[in-house]
Amino acid sequence: MRRYPSRDSLAVLTRLRGAEVMEARRRVAEAASVLALAEAGAAEAGAALRLEAGLGGPDHAAWLPRGLAARDAAGKAVLRAAARAEEAAGGLGAARAAERAVEELAALRSAEARRGALRAEGRLLDAAGAARVRRAAR
Repeated sequence: MRRYPSRDSLAVLTRLRGAEVMEARRRVAEAASVLALAEAGAAEAGAALRLEAGLGGPDHAAWLPRGLAARDAAGKAVLRAAARAEEAAGGLGAARAAERAVEELAALRSAEARRGALRAEGRLLDAAGAARVRRAAR
């Protein structure tokens, strides 16, 4: 039977939480990029409406419904992208909170180990002192 080295589950969890934070950051960056593209599309649709209005002409009345529809669709795309960006930011916050919780747990575990080592050292010193007193009493 093959034996695998024992792993510190808290260290594994720390790496997992770190990877989750990195993935959440990637999602935030991606959502921000999509939002910027949507905003640029909305600005372009608005600029096209203003340009066509300035040009006027006989084709303007035929083009206007299509231009308004494009502007409205671009506005809705911005709202959807903003909602996704907000959701991604919330996911990043949750991932970072989970990462901090694991870090705090690791710090507590480390502090408990230090206290245990100090207690063991104190017991050794007490035992050595008691042995010295016994030797001196003989």
